[in-house]
Amino acid sequence: VYRTEVEDRLSTYDRDGNPKGGVIVERHLIDGDVAIFNRQPSLHRMSMLVHEVRVMSGKTFRFNLADCTPYNADFDGDEMNLHVIQSEEARAEAKILMRVQEHIITPRYGGSVIGGIHDHISGAYLLTHGNRILSKDLVMEILGAVGWDGPLPEIVEKDGVVGYRGTDVLSLIIPGGFKLEYTSRSGDEVKVTADGNVTGTIDKRGIGAEDGRLLDAVVQTHGTDVGAEFINRMTKMTIATCTAIGFTTGIDDEDLPPQAIEEIASINVRASEDVDTELAKFGIDGRKYETRPGRTPIETLEENILQLLDSAKGESGNVAKSYLGDDNSAVIMATSGARGSMDNLAMMAGSIGQPKVRGKRLERGYQDRVLSHFARGVKGSREKGFVASSFKKGLEPTEFFMLSISGRESLVDTAVRTSKSGYMQRRLINAMEDLKVSSDGKGSVRNTADRIIQFEYGEDGIDPARSRKGMPFDVTQVLDEALGGGE
Repeated sequence: VYRTEVEDRLSTYDRDGNPKGGVIVERHLIDGDVAIFNRQPSLHRMSMLVHEVRVMSGKTFRFNLADCTPYNADFDGDEMNLHVIQSEEARAEAKILMRVQEHIITPRYGGSVIGGIHDHISGAYLLTHGNRILSKDLVMEILGAVGWDGPLPEIVEKDGVVGYRGTDVLSLIIPGGFKLEYTSRSGDEVKVTADGNVTGTIDKRGIGAEDGRLLDAVVQTHGTDVGAEFINRMTKMTIATCTAIGFTTGIDDEDLPPQAIEEIASINVRASEDVDTELAKFGIDGRKYETRPGRTPIETLEENILQLLDSAKGESGNVAKSYLGDDNSAVIMATSGARGSMDNLAMMAGSIGQPKVRGKRLERGYQDRVLSHFARGVKGSREKGFVASSFKKGLEPTEFFMLSISGRESLVDTAVRTSKSGYMQRRLINAMEDLKVSSDGKGSVRNTADRIIQFEYGEDGIDPARSRKGMPFDVTQVLDEALGGGE
């Protein structure tokens, strides 16, 4: 059918039936599209990263757990923004500059900011700690999660169990080409040979975000694409390990036998008696009390009492740890660096200890006493807030009030610190927004008036994002490669 000139101009197709150039096509997102993902507050450049879209059912944003650290994201109701890039030029630029794998190494200190967290670390610990031997069924399940179709490690036997070493299973996904030695958080010596074989316990210090030595070595040696592939495989393998072997934690992980509870109670009683002894030494005015250099008698007394009470809390924690054992799930999480600390566990199972405000025992409250439940002028451990109970046992009413007093300080501190650091960052941004590294061959830092601020960027000319924890290169690795050890 012949079209008029007006119809031809309004049509999105030419007379041969081909679409005209410049037509805007609106469509849904499809797998493989690139989009900028952002979580506020945007405090550094890794708060906005480019991800590839995977269309899924439901109305929530989902992304890989390994990417949580740069966003400071968790899944308790966080909201995030998705910016869909429209022009082809912008998509290409975003892919080159902003892809997640291009930002595994942070420009702040030159270490990996993307890596294993929580269950990844627990899984790696379960897989490698104590030279664990896994049955063929478990290994098949773990390797199936990774999609491994290569050769299997050597079959070994230990204590009548025939199977594969956990470290050998993990070694399958480690690219070779570098040597590494360090001490893990649990105290094991970890060694990675040039062909990628690992021995020792892999925990947060091996694969953790912000702390992973093994992760750093892979990315620095092989680049970001191989690093991203390693993170993908490692996270799948460690999660599968948790599922296959079985890993869970509950309130019964903080249960202690009666004997341990008695030991902790006796430690607390002894600490309280030691405080009373110290107060008796001080007397009424402390004139004969031996003071520390630069301290008044009352300051010396308070410091000595704090030392006694902190020591008692440490002893209680050690008792709790010895009875909980190394196979306890909560202890595994604390030891491996997955979540929490032994101090947290000691407070849950053992004894909470002395609440502090500004590093001292509680002072303010009622006249000559913290709470109205106690006699005026008494400065014993209980009267000044020492909490002998654990969270598992439950707190006495007075202990609850004392702990709440110290808890308020952290709430105020958090609010004040956030506003102060936010204002400081704003001032720094405004002060330095016109600075740039010039291309004068020296890498000098200049402002828009071409005034030199630094003769060499950072005084050493090193880009932290491309450094080895601030150093231009890893001397040990270079020597290894020069001597043939890195082959």
